[in-house]
Amino acid sequence: MLRAIAFVAAAALSLGLSPLALRLGPVAGALLLVAAAVLLAVAASGALVSLAVAAGALGALAFGLAGAASPAAAGAALAGLCFAERSVRVRGRGARLLHVGAALAGGALAGSLLAAFGAASLALRGVALAVSAVLVALPFLVDADDAVAHALDGAAGEITGPARASLREGAELRRTVAGEALRGRRAARQARATWASLLRLAEARARLERTLAVGRAAQGREAREGEPPPAGAGGAEAAQAGAPAVEAVIGKVDARIADHVAALTRAYTAVSAARAAEASLDDAALVGVQTMGDSLEQVSKTMVEEV
Repeated sequence: MLRAIAFVAAAALSLGLSPLALRLGPVAGALLLVAAAVLLAVAASGALVSLAVAAGALGALAFGLAGAASPAAAGAALAGLCFAERSVRVRGRGARLLHVGAALAGGALAGSLLAAFGAASLALRGVALAVSAVLVALPFLVDADDAVAHALDGAAGEITGPARASLREGAELRRTVAGEALRGRRAARQARATWASLLRLAEARARLERTLAVGRAAQGREAREGEPPPAGAGGAEAAQAGAPAVEAVIGKVDARIADHVAALTRAYTAVSAARAAEASLDDAALVGVQTMGDSLEQVSKTMVEEV
């Protein structure tokens, strides 16, 4: 909810600056337009990631090219590209298409609305800007996967072995506790650091898996061609000689991934148990209802005895 409110504020700022950028000089206007679009894309993504920044810059370019000819097309291109990173994280083809459609439709409506009230009074332009910012936020009605969970799932799809199951478990845990914070700033900071470390391990494991795949492909090609590797190049013999060391590294990384997931699971399970225990101890409402029930029963008995 807070992220959606922050996005609406960023959208209002970006959309409010966009008409001004078109009236400035080529350099200042371009810089302002790109900055506004990147701000909107980062707010839509919820994190400063390269795909969001690149998509925001492309959205600024599309908005600048189509702004004078068609405000609706310019708004649709800006919103669609700014939500590109979030669209990638939407699970399910139907939901993803709905997300993209909401971004395009909301952007088109916002662009048309701002253009229609561009010459109106300041109050009307302010209302149009607020409504346009809300329209651009329509894609938030479609749930998107958590960024860390999406990255862990992506890495799990690239690797083999026990680490795949561990990363899948980590992704599901992240989705379950996405909006849940650990108690205390220190615990929350340690949890964020552990998630970041797990993500780095997953990326390193996936990169190692891709490197091994390239090496196996080279070995297979050498075996099919029947040609010895060039002198000093290593080839299949070097790969076979280094295989034990690589397997040891893989085992170490897989074990560290499993340890990270297990530690995070224990931490969030303990927090959930503590909160459940607090809820069970908070019996003020129960005591009040029981007291009221006893009083009503006593009144009923008194009335029956008098009759």
